[in-house]
Amino acid sequence: MSPIPFRDRLRSGERLLGTLVQIPRPEVATALVRTGFDWLFLDGEHGGFGPAETSRTLAALKGAVPCLLRVPALDPEVLADAAAVGAEGLIVPHVDSAAQAEAAVKAARGRGLVVVQAESKEALAEIGSIARVPGVDAVFVGPYDLSASLGLSEQFGHPVFLEAVDRIARTCREASMPLGIFRMTAAEMRSHDAAGFTLLATGTDSALLEAGARALITDLRG
Repeated sequence: MSPIPFRDRLRSGERLLGTLVQIPRPEVATALVRTGFDWLFLDGEHGGFGPAETSRTLAALKGAVPCLLRVPALDPEVLADAAAVGAEGLIVPHVDSAAQAEAAVKAARGRGLVVVQAESKEALAEIGSIARVPGVDAVFVGPYDLSASLGLSEQFGHPVFLEAVDRIARTCREASMPLGIFRMTAAEMRSHDAAGFTLLATGTDSALLEAGARALITDLRG
């Protein structure tokens, strides 16, 4: 792991490559770390990472790579319990206002990074104030929920969706707020390089497992 603190790397604009981990087994996370990711996105919203599963995974990793834990909801008790586990920080879904961002920061109590997800038309309207909340370390775009909120579910090439992402990016750059985003493929992710996204989560553990297996079978069958 880099000797530079992860928060400093994030603030400096370093391109940080991660992936979404939903299978709550330490063996999965340790295998992914060996491939060279800069960080792991442990998913407690759509995956199986609660405090116990996260603790076991962090113990197995032994600090080899920073992990950000996504909580299932913006609930003060849930956030406080998650922050106490010892991950590098929290990813908080569905933050639609500055007040919600402030509540997330308060609940985390300074125990790690606070990354808030902008993934709705409400968040889009309030992104200027969200990006300026003290204690928020990054804004992370959730493209699936954002596109659905705009009435354009998974239409990632639609001009309205692209303008929404660009608006979030422009506003965060103006506020000197680090930017993150999730995309399934490297090609999709590269399309955001020029916009200043640096906290990057590409693919999921199950998709990577399937892709590797398919490639092996294809090779063996000639």
